[in-house]
Amino acid sequence: MTLVRASRLALILSFVAIVLSCGSAPIGYGVVLWAPDGSDMESGELVTVIDESEITDTFTVVAADGSESILPRWRIDFFEVEADAAARADNYVSVFDGNTGLMARATRNALPIRSDPEATSTNTVYRLRLDEEIKLVGRQAEETDLEGLISFWYEALTTTGERGWVFGYTLEVYDPADPSIVQSGGRTEDPFLDLLLNNIWRPIYYVDMIANDAIDLELFRIEHGLFPDPASNTFELVLPAHAELFGYDRVTRVGNRRYIAEGTSLSFTFQRGDELSLQYNHDGESYVIAMQRIEVPIEEYIEAESARREEIYQQLLDFGPNYQSDNYGTLNFESGQRFTWGGYDRLVPSVVPASASALGRVELGLFLERSLGEQFDGALQFLFSGASTPASFAYAIEPLGIRLVWIPPDDIEDRLVTRVGANTLTIFMSSAAN
Repeated sequence: MTLVRASRLALILSFVAIVLSCGSAPIGYGVVLWAPDGSDMESGELVTVIDESEITDTFTVVAADGSESILPRWRIDFFEVEADAAARADNYVSVFDGNTGLMARATRNALPIRSDPEATSTNTVYRLRLDEEIKLVGRQAEETDLEGLISFWYEALTTTGERGWVFGYTLEVYDPADPSIVQSGGRTEDPFLDLLLNNIWRPIYYVDMIANDAIDLELFRIEHGLFPDPASNTFELVLPAHAELFGYDRVTRVGNRRYIAEGTSLSFTFQRGDELSLQYNHDGESYVIAMQRIEVPIEEYIEAESARREEIYQQLLDFGPNYQSDNYGTLNFESGQRFTWGGYDRLVPSVVPASASALGRVELGLFLERSLGEQFDGALQFLFSGASTPASFAYAIEPLGIRLVWIPPDDIEDRLVTRVGANTLTIFMSSAAN
């Protein structure tokens, strides 16, 4: 009998002695997969299980020092036979060279956790968010080569108890005791191939919107982009006009900064910097699209733009919410970006269609050309019920009310107001609150 096995046997016997002294017979044995923060237990520790609750989905366990704890079942690998639990604990410790605290974080969004250590289209059980952290609880003995991507398959747990296998190529492995020490999860010999496969690629107009502080929420969406999944040999392309999943055999370099996904129509060319030109066929048509990676999570830009629009509308409510004009009626801003506008007859039909009712919704998706920002606070679109096109206005909040200047459709390009004519219809509406 080896020294390690003898130690394990002695530990198990001491568990049994402790549990019997407490008057509770064990129902099994377990290995702590992920010790709770602040606990005296360690990940990889062997424990005795004395109770199980289906209602709370927990185990009651006794540690080697005799302390009793209630843990969620997903934190424990349960075994009926103590020798099996001891073997699992030994493996947990040895596979990570004694460091059972190792964690990892995803370096790309939608990274799949799989039910088995293999890449198939049907075994995804969970998808990790960018920078989401996971606990490593196992690892295959040998690295796997997935079409030139070399890494281990890691068994992992999420903070919500999802468990499965992650290909380590797109993981950063680290020790919580010193998070600054990060191990790359995988390797290739081609930096551009790494760049292609390890990033989500967004349409180039995302970059323009960010640079111009003009986020169009109808186009700037989380689900749009090119999503590589090297573990399953797929590229998922989702655009406003169409979407397609490309399953490839391998990605091959065919020239300077040029690659093809064999078995598909996809080809890639890296332009200046890390701008990516994507060429492919869809429904008999050929497409060429410029794409680029964006370091900051898309969600942050969307949240910021949504907050900006909410602030604008709240300002209109606070300053009004009721505005009136002798010539152009009464405009009331309501909650939920709704409005009523009565007495606007003089705006029909040049500004407001004759089919429009007095009710509608305010849209805040227009942006001003930078030079117009000195004259106006922003732009509003009034989408009247019964009308197919909105009435658009640049607006400025003034001491006694609001000034609205009509924007003809020809002065709007891709949601950008390019000019406001000097002789354009101008409406001043006083605020009922002033």
